[in-house]
Amino acid sequence: MKKLSSLLLLTASLAGCRHEADLPSPANLLGTWRLTDRQCYCAVAPVPDETITFEASQRFQLFRNGKLAAEGSYALSRSPACGETIARDQLRLATTAGVAVPTGAYTVQNQTLVIDQTNQCVSDGPVYTYTRQP
Repeated sequence: MKKLSSLLLLTASLAGCRHEADLPSPANLLGTWRLTDRQCYCAVAPVPDETITFEASQRFQLFRNGKLAAEGSYALSRSPACGETIARDQLRLATTAGVAVPTGAYTVQNQTLVIDQTNQCVSDGPVYTYTRQP
């Protein structure tokens, strides 16, 4: 019985460890991205003129209409969103500019970045689609 409880304790402690390989890599996020689509429960309007640049130093710059709108740091993690049980890659942007910035679960496939702010707690959050710029 003592061996079984020791084995269970060891298994539980190892399962709770976070390994560097568990974290998403920023390598596929680096560069400049142009907003090409926005899905939301909002007024029908043209896609805003918006680009975002991610640097290796974990800094970002967000431009709207060709002007710097926000800058700050970004962090990547892998965790479930509010009300969800399956972990997804998460992108968090931190800025002091008081400007709304896209943040949430993200995916990068080929030259497309999708930042999804919907989850089981906020079903009407926007979904932003960006295309990598040369």
